[in-house]
Amino acid sequence: MRSIAPSAEINSEPLDMGQLVSACFPPTTSNLFLMKAFPYLYAAEYEHPFDRQALDRLENTRGIRLVSKKVLDHGLEKYLLMRHTGDNLQITPQTIPELYMALEKACELLAMKALPELFLFLDDKIKSFTIGESRQVIAISSGAVELLNEEEMLFFLGRELGHIRSNHVLYHMMATSIRAVSQLIGEMSLGIGNLLSMPLRMALLHWHRMSEFTADRAGLLTCQNPEVAMSTLIKISGLPARYYGRVSSAEFRRQARAFDDIQESHFDKFIRFAAKHESDQPFTIIRASQLFQWIEAGDYERILEKDRLEGMPPDFHCTNRNCPFPFEEEESYCRECGMELSRLRQPAQG
Repeated sequence: MRSIAPSAEINSEPLDMGQLVSACFPPTTSNLFLMKAFPYLYAAEYEHPFDRQALDRLENTRGIRLVSKKVLDHGLEKYLLMRHTGDNLQITPQTIPELYMALEKACELLAMKALPELFLFLDDKIKSFTIGESRQVIAISSGAVELLNEEEMLFFLGRELGHIRSNHVLYHMMATSIRAVSQLIGEMSLGIGNLLSMPLRMALLHWHRMSEFTADRAGLLTCQNPEVAMSTLIKISGLPARYYGRVSSAEFRRQARAFDDIQESHFDKFIRFAAKHESDQPFTIIRASQLFQWIEAGDYERILEKDRLEGMPPDFHCTNRNCPFPFEEEESYCRECGMELSRLRQPAQG
């Protein structure tokens, strides 16, 4: 997926898109067949606390449930699906098999049986997004295909699968289409025209940024290599291709340490500024800092080493979605948070 090296001989025959992507895939030194899948993985096991805190505030903000329902009722999802699936190339085993196989591998590693549809859109930057509640579609940029290698693509796709697993997609569609949503709500004569107030907009945009921390963790669980995760974030930050391999993750970590003590509340002013200036920058240094801290705390390794036997019965877990603490069948209350316990269904498989 990196750029093709210049060749001494020029082949005058044109390459089709599938051949081009195949040529961009460099051989990988890792053995992808030895990577560990995570059957019965709960999203709550790796979701970032900033994500959960911001989501709780968003869902307690006046008007969010009514607005989200009206947005769906009035066809935002259908519009986005039509726009992006009608204008971009769908990735299938017949069009670009290497990319489709990467998606299959990422889904296998995160134990997602239902594969989202995958589309390719034209943009020289490394970008991606996911749309659709009923019909899930992941779109990745041509720049990502050109600039990421095979392992980095697993991290990249794993991030989008993480958004799906954590049920981020609806609010993501609203956050990334905030202008359209505002216009739609404003035009309604249903008595809710003022519901998309500034507090609601800020809560939505704030959570949208925090959700990226969870997605990065899902990406790491997919590629299972912190160096790969960091090299991907370095590329996303805008490093020119000719400098790839010259900026180490250690130097990246040194820069990220400046943000080690940042608190979730510290993002408020940043989010307000970003919203005011319609900024869509990915704050990759802060994201790297949060991912480094998760690794160094040992939480990533604990998930990686947890025994998850195929065919195991459904776990007993706390009814508090922020507390994945397991418990014994005869217990009635969670020993971790005190919530009443009940047996949950098996985790969603996609």
